[in-house]
Amino acid sequence: MTAFASVLPETACPIILGDHIRAGNRAYLNLPRSGGDARAILGAKLAASHWRHRVLEKLLSSAEAQATAGALESERLVDNLIALNLYLDSRQRQRLERLLPDRSALGRVSAQQGLRLPDAPEHHQLAGPDVDLKIEVNRASAWPFAKWQQISAFAEYEFDGELVRYRGLELQPGDILLANVNLDGNAVYTSLSEPKGYCPHSAVFAILTAGGKRFPAVVETYEKGLRAVPLNVFLNARYVAYAEVYRHHALRPEHGEKVGAAAHDAIAEARGYNFYTCDPDPTYVSCTSLAQVVYQRLGLPRIASVSSIGHPGIQENLRRLGYHEFDPFFAPVDFLLNPDFRCVGWVDNHQFPRLLARELVEVGFRRLFERGQLDTRKMPFAHHINHWGIRQMRRRTPLGHIISKVMGFDHLSLPRGPDAMLAIISPVEADLGRAVRRLVPLVNRYLDGRETFVLETMLADPEIQAAIDSTVRLRWL
Repeated sequence: MTAFASVLPETACPIILGDHIRAGNRAYLNLPRSGGDARAILGAKLAASHWRHRVLEKLLSSAEAQATAGALESERLVDNLIALNLYLDSRQRQRLERLLPDRSALGRVSAQQGLRLPDAPEHHQLAGPDVDLKIEVNRASAWPFAKWQQISAFAEYEFDGELVRYRGLELQPGDILLANVNLDGNAVYTSLSEPKGYCPHSAVFAILTAGGKRFPAVVETYEKGLRAVPLNVFLNARYVAYAEVYRHHALRPEHGEKVGAAAHDAIAEARGYNFYTCDPDPTYVSCTSLAQVVYQRLGLPRIASVSSIGHPGIQENLRRLGYHEFDPFFAPVDFLLNPDFRCVGWVDNHQFPRLLARELVEVGFRRLFERGQLDTRKMPFAHHINHWGIRQMRRRTPLGHIISKVMGFDHLSLPRGPDAMLAIISPVEADLGRAVRRLVPLVNRYLDGRETFVLETMLADPEIQAAIDSTVRLRWL
């Protein structure tokens, strides 16, 4: 599996055929995952994403050359782009618009991207809602389901019974989404466990009902508990860089109503986030334990956890923050490695350099946590302020009530877990986010002109390792 990039069809050929693309898709979807090597599977994911990006450029360049020669086969171009299932950035959409004067053909490709072309209404249902909401990753918003359900556009999808066709997927209620969300530094927690983390976030797809309408939604944890986000908002390029969909073999489309009811109940019952990933209490949930809550309401057996926090240095540093729950540890990668789940598709929002820079920062952060010695006296000032404020809210002091009104948390909605650990999360995310942004230019230079990508090769590059060590630095570790 370490050589997965070598089994993908070549991208050097200027003529890209549909069979070439479908073979690459099959190679990735058929990749053995259950009980496999998580690090190698991550490498395959990145190799496949890089391959898609190279194929897209070849498709557009080849089509432009054909158009200049008066020999463009528009229908083949459309079919190939739809088969590739990769989001086009604004510059690439402009190139495509010049190539496809037929608005219906352009609208068909746009619909696959989750974008409505106003003068191609025949594809609007497939494109999904043409509405976005100000909902940020892991941050509270003014848009609970009770409010956004009042916007009827969020029910406008292409349904096939209990299935929803969107972004090249056929989503079924109960599907698990493993997501690289667009919050740089978000892998603070999942980078410390083993096997190797695959992504920092997981969520559950459900169809929620209200007022006689069906609303496809992604139910996820966030800083203050549990919420439902419109499907098109969650999967847009602003919210996620990349996501994969995993389906439990025991779930069927006819379970859709029960999944929706279980999701409704879980949202109503949840009070806050939980740093203890294997805690059975449904009132405090982690992104992974959410699936346990929903599935067990359906009568399915508990999902096995294979992850743990095993490195002695990491354990010692977490103890200094008051955290002691090391084994088992339920991480998003556990869905991928579980034989009851299979990958059924992906959404790739064409942000490969950013995705890769996050992986490099995660490598550096874990290395610091393994080798360094956490010194709480050197923690950033924001940590001490956060810690003090959390204690005030927990104790329900007069100052705590004021802080609660300002921050939007109270003693019930504060996450379950060590206060010292909770207090450091946002400062660390900010530090690692800056590191990600500093590494993106280096990643772009590394990728320039490469036909294939192999993660192990990149990590073995001395320049890359030096850049990680110089960029990912925390003075308290």
